[in-house]
Amino acid sequence: MPITGGMTPRKRKRFSNSGLRMTSFNFTRHEIESKIFLVVDDFGDMRGMLRSMLSSIGVGEIDTAINGREAIEALERKRYDVILCDYNLGPGKNGQNVLEEARHRQLIGLDAVFVMITAENTREMVMGAVEYEPDSYLTKPFSKDLLKSRLEKLVIKRQDLHEVETAVSAQEFESALRMLDEKIAAKPKNLAELTKQKAEILYRAGEYEQAGDVYEGVLAVREMPWARLGLGKVFYATDRMQEAAAVFDGLLQENERLTAAYDWLARSLQALDRGREAQDVLLRAVALSPKAILRQKALGELAMQNGDNKVAEEAFTQAVKLGRNSVYKAPGLYTNLARAKSRCGDGAAGLKIIENMEKEFKGADASQLHAATARGVIHQNMGDPAEAGVWMWQAAELYESMGPQVTADLTLEMARSYGELGELDNAQAMLRQAVKNNHADQELLRKVEGLVGELDLGMDAKNFVSDIRREIVKLNNRGVAMAKAGQLHEAVALFSEAVAAMPGNKVVNLNAARVMIMDMHERGVERGRLGQVRELLERVRKLDPEGPALRRVQTMYQELVKRA
Repeated sequence: MPITGGMTPRKRKRFSNSGLRMTSFNFTRHEIESKIFLVVDDFGDMRGMLRSMLSSIGVGEIDTAINGREAIEALERKRYDVILCDYNLGPGKNGQNVLEEARHRQLIGLDAVFVMITAENTREMVMGAVEYEPDSYLTKPFSKDLLKSRLEKLVIKRQDLHEVETAVSAQEFESALRMLDEKIAAKPKNLAELTKQKAEILYRAGEYEQAGDVYEGVLAVREMPWARLGLGKVFYATDRMQEAAAVFDGLLQENERLTAAYDWLARSLQALDRGREAQDVLLRAVALSPKAILRQKALGELAMQNGDNKVAEEAFTQAVKLGRNSVYKAPGLYTNLARAKSRCGDGAAGLKIIENMEKEFKGADASQLHAATARGVIHQNMGDPAEAGVWMWQAAELYESMGPQVTADLTLEMARSYGELGELDNAQAMLRQAVKNNHADQELLRKVEGLVGELDLGMDAKNFVSDIRREIVKLNNRGVAMAKAGQLHEAVALFSEAVAAMPGNKVVNLNAARVMIMDMHERGVERGRLGQVRELLERVRKLDPEGPALRRVQTMYQELVKRA
């Protein structure tokens, strides 16, 4: 008897699992019995049925959650091997929200299996369910045999990855790669999965050439969409935009439902200054799968840059709606929607959205800064430059008080606001600060170039960015050369000065921490200097928690502390 699905609340009341006989599954018992399961469903009978089915195959540890909030709380408390999560979970977070937050916050690891279950099979619902790449997707009704075979395959696919996951969680990528190479050499049943994980770890560690070699090796044997997509991402990361765009476009010719390819194609086209084409690509993507908040956000930002305010308004409206129960909920979604409303001639609606945003993010400095900049622009568009000036003055005060805590995107929002108010010198100063603090972030630099064009600042965007970037690279290289030549005291002084000028630049902060540690190895440990290093590393951790360079300097710091 299959599991009954697609039930209305009235049918659910009548539903009973009486008469359903559970039979033992022929699992490889040592594989499945040790797994820890989490079952998430708002329907009590379904939770009970899934628990009984799992128990019948020998699973001993099964936890349950009745909604998305409970699911996240459970994932915060314990690491699960397998999560069976219904898509519709009643009010609050749905299954897609649970999966996106679990991935974003790394509450599930490489070795975990996430299965999405839903009773609906409309295209919008299916695309929403698979958007964040669950390991499998089941539509009710499904039989016990189907569940059995699906779990068997998934367990084999993810077996023997626990140690690799531990290393990756600690950002010990070299150790993780060594373990994967040993496992791959044994040619196990899950060879393809191990190879895929190796390529993704190399990409994540910034080893793009090696990642590309792995992807090309796979493609030389067999055409695999994940390997082709990965190769395109390598081309993008190494600034081979024409090749990247060709790869992503080719993937979509083969499979128009490969949603990630739309996102990467749009990014590639935007980097090639083909913003209108990039917008068209994202419009196709949201028509196919409208429930992806980050894609709606990207579409809104691109449409705003292209001056297509109506499309921007529609995209940000969807992003705000999708963000209500999402980990990606942010003040910037509200303020961008307010800006779009204002640009479309409805300033009053824009101000109302800002008020709602302040209630949603009450007390947060960032939300106050977002609100002040947006109000400045909206009042300017409503023909009240005096009120606009008051709000921008307040925004400048908040910006100064927040210091390094201001995100790069918020700095760009300040620049856009100054530009729209006609304060071009201030806009340029904000953009200069954004480049100085993020000179190694190619994605951010492309946003700066786009904003220079959007605001019509009367300068060549690429030259503006490259001139500032060259200045920072030259300074950074001079400090590194000093350190290599043994002039550690001088290098410390140079980088300390650079940190004061660029407090949000993670490369400069890390190099300052590194030379301070090297200097203390030579001169002896100083408690005050140790505190400075700790502060620099904490600042970088907030800016880029997954950066491999951060892990290396943290290790240097910990070794120094032990020595002290």
